[in-house]
Amino acid sequence: MNYVTLRIVFAVLLLCTLKVHASLMISPTRVVFDERQRHAKVFLINSSQEYKTYRLSFKEKRALPQGGYQDIASEDNPMRLSELLRMTPKQVRLAPGERQVVKLALRRKRDMAEGEYRSHLFFQALPNGQEQAQPGGGIRLNMIMSYSIPVIYRQSTSLPQVEIEQAQILRSDTGLYDKVAITLKRNGNASSFGNLRVLWRQNQQAQWQQIALTNSYSIYPEVSRAQLQLTILKPQLLKNPRSGQLKVVYDGGSEYAQQQFAERIFTVSSGQ
Repeated sequence: MNYVTLRIVFAVLLLCTLKVHASLMISPTRVVFDERQRHAKVFLINSSQEYKTYRLSFKEKRALPQGGYQDIASEDNPMRLSELLRMTPKQVRLAPGERQVVKLALRRKRDMAEGEYRSHLFFQALPNGQEQAQPGGGIRLNMIMSYSIPVIYRQSTSLPQVEIEQAQILRSDTGLYDKVAITLKRNGNASSFGNLRVLWRQNQQAQWQQIALTNSYSIYPEVSRAQLQLTILKPQLLKNPRSGQLKVVYDGGSEYAQQQFAERIFTVSSGQ
């Protein structure tokens, strides 16, 4: 029987400074050029036990209000950065444990419009060509992993303004109140980036306890209103989830390290 090779291709948005994706370590997981910077480096490490080959290119993606991205054509992204970027190398073959530096060079144009330019650096894993026979026939699963990271340049942008519009504790199918739904509104011509924390206290005399967290959270310029759901780490902390206070805090990270975008307290009552 001939073997059937199933190739599963999926894109992963990298959300922290150093992330491990099965066989590839990438650092940093987002690149931001300021108005004076012209060069950047991305470090790759093959963390698997076999040779891996990756082809590098740029992709255009549109951020979605609920999170994640949608692939779009180049002409559908008027603020694409890819045409101003050069990278070397464009393909890498890494031995187990081997490290590779990818160099990015930005070539600005004169009289560029104000705003945030963005494209995504895409790492397409290629088959290693090692087709091994298996006795008895069957199906061979060949996982082909692909990843992307955002590359950003800001031209005369303003600080993004973020407002926390809504926060609500939700009950899941398990019967536990183990989700927090949050809606945020963003204004301005630049994306935000940072850590979103949710805290809870039963009454004003009690101490705040952190119940949910997401790191490296961005709201991009094409998204004016974002919705997300966070998992409550310890649902048992909510002794009475229908009476108390929720505090949502969005702190800036990386280039916004000293900035707090928003903070708001919501009162939860049994009538809600």
